[in-house]
Amino acid sequence: MKNHKLFVAHFQTQQQAEDAIIKLKRRGYDITKLSLIGTDCYTEQNVLGYYSIYDQMEKWSSIGLFAVGLTSMIFGSLFFFDLGVGMPNIKMPIIYACIAILIGAVIPLIAIAFSKNKNIEYKTEIRAHKFMLCAELPADKIEKIQAILHIHLPKENSLSEKENQVLLEN
Repeated sequence: MKNHKLFVAHFQTQQQAEDAIIKLKRRGYDITKLSLIGTDCYTEQNVLGYYSIYDQMEKWSSIGLFAVGLTSMIFGSLFFFDLGVGMPNIKMPIIYACIAILIGAVIPLIAIAFSKNKNIEYKTEIRAHKFMLCAELPADKIEKIQAILHIHLPKENSLSEKENQVLLEN
């Protein structure tokens, strides 16, 4: 890790950064070592429409179907097994329980129908103005990546120039 250096390349669009990654992949580099970072991030919200009564009814319809199915099974069992003939005291509480289940499922639907609240639905996206491609690699691999991607380094920052300066100083 001592010989590793940080490679950073700036791109204006995400497509340019992805093209650079594809170029490196074709040359045989391990792209799992690369990181793509968005800079100057912001959120963007687009209005999709209102969350209308129809949408709310669609949400509650599954609860209503369950309630109707449950009550029909309970109420139907009264007639199928003819429980009302032998035990008249049990018949009425079962009917009342079925009615209570149905009313419990219908009340939220009625409340939704009369509500004045209309919620607006948004589609939220996170966007970035610019993108950075980063990697921590050995110095020789960084120079090869820069050559592949045609990234210009100022002469005073290049590795070969630094080696020449060290040689001249010695």
